[in-house]
Amino acid sequence: MNRRFLGYLMAVVVIAVGIGIFASAIVSAIYGDSDLVDLIISGAICLAVGIPAFFISREGRRAHLGFREGFLGVVCSWVVATIFGAIPYVITGLFGPLDALFESISGFTTTGASVLTDYDQPHGIMFWRSLSQWYGGMGIVALFIALLPAVGGGAIRLFAAEAPGPSPERMTPRLRDTAKNLWLIYVGLSVAQVLILLAVGLGPFDAITHTFTTMATGGFSPEAASVGAFDSWSVELVIVIFMVLAGGNFALYFALLSGKRWAILRDPEFRLYLGILAVSTVAIGGSLLIAKSHLGFTGAFREAMFQTVSIQTTTGFATADFDSWNSFAKTLLLLLMFVGGCAGSTAGGVKVVRLLLVGKSANRVLRREIHPRAVIPVRLGRRAVPEHLLTAVLGFCFLWLMTFVVGTLLLSISNVSIVTAASAVAATLNVVGPGLDAVGPMANYAFIDPFGKIVLMFLMLLGRLELFAVLLPLTRTFWSR
Repeated sequence: MNRRFLGYLMAVVVIAVGIGIFASAIVSAIYGDSDLVDLIISGAICLAVGIPAFFISREGRRAHLGFREGFLGVVCSWVVATIFGAIPYVITGLFGPLDALFESISGFTTTGASVLTDYDQPHGIMFWRSLSQWYGGMGIVALFIALLPAVGGGAIRLFAAEAPGPSPERMTPRLRDTAKNLWLIYVGLSVAQVLILLAVGLGPFDAITHTFTTMATGGFSPEAASVGAFDSWSVELVIVIFMVLAGGNFALYFALLSGKRWAILRDPEFRLYLGILAVSTVAIGGSLLIAKSHLGFTGAFREAMFQTVSIQTTTGFATADFDSWNSFAKTLLLLLMFVGGCAGSTAGGVKVVRLLLVGKSANRVLRREIHPRAVIPVRLGRRAVPEHLLTAVLGFCFLWLMTFVVGTLLLSISNVSIVTAASAVAATLNVVGPGLDAVGPMANYAFIDPFGKIVLMFLMLLGRLELFAVLLPLTRTFWSR
């Protein structure tokens, strides 16, 4: 076990968190808010710990990483980011220690499940709340790989443990270049969204904070009513477009920029992703009209489109209280939480490609009932999918379902309703944020008892790192390799 490398990685993460907190302090200074000194102290604590640790452990930065270092490095990075990211919440007095950790891990994992009840807070701390989600969107370990020297031959282990989807996809031969290109696309889309939101009438603070949480598919908004506070069709449309982009595979955008014009349209996962969004929008909008819960065609489909995109991309923004909608609409939204975005996106959920492969595998089983001796490969586009990957996908989906069931049972101990328990677990495991009933879009998680919050925090980490990076270190086999 290369402990020095793990210390080096942790030190870099703490320094990155400190820099983000100081950036939030600058925002506080611009607005002349009362949290300036508290943010400076918080950032100073991070740097006071991170910088000495960096110099002590820097000799381990070029070490070759093994299986254990890869998974432990990623898990420890997120835990350390959560702990140090919670410091501003505690020092400013916004939350107690447990709620501060809850809000922090919800930010970094881009879940968006909040315990904040009073949104009349200084700009600096609200900026940090949004910035933590932007950090977590593309991944703090991916940022580490992009900016710092290559980590021996084991960088792929770090990247694979954090990258969402069945398998990490390299866009370039060098992993560092892949991570750098991902972050450049991420930053480029973020800049574009900020500029467009400014053009449609949002102020700089709202434009930047909502861009942070849109591109990260996180959903933290400095407004109590979320995006609905603006009551602007143009703002909603811009955010919808960028939520769709954030939920797509960033490798496809790199291919498009590299001159492969038809890469996106030829990708079966992206086509299914758009198809699910379109069909679900029509279905929910139609159900709202049939239930006569909305006045007019435009209003029903405007709200249906925004909430469908927000939930499936696991962003969690709200423009309406969808908990008051008809049962069909609420059930479909709950199912969309599990669908999520594409592999290689900032979205959570099971991912569209896994569901596509499960569907193709089921189709193959049916065809083999008719032709038992036939050799029927499962194809994704023009490529045959290896059997070991299909087995891994089926195993992952089973574990995801079992995690949901166990999580619901554990949260039920907190004496919440079954709808609240199931939707809260679905919303945190799939890193969506708002659920139904007592954790609906116009409510929050502040009322849940400490045990329930700890369960949900663990589910957020499981969902963001897609189970294996968190669960494997808990097995005996992991340590006996």
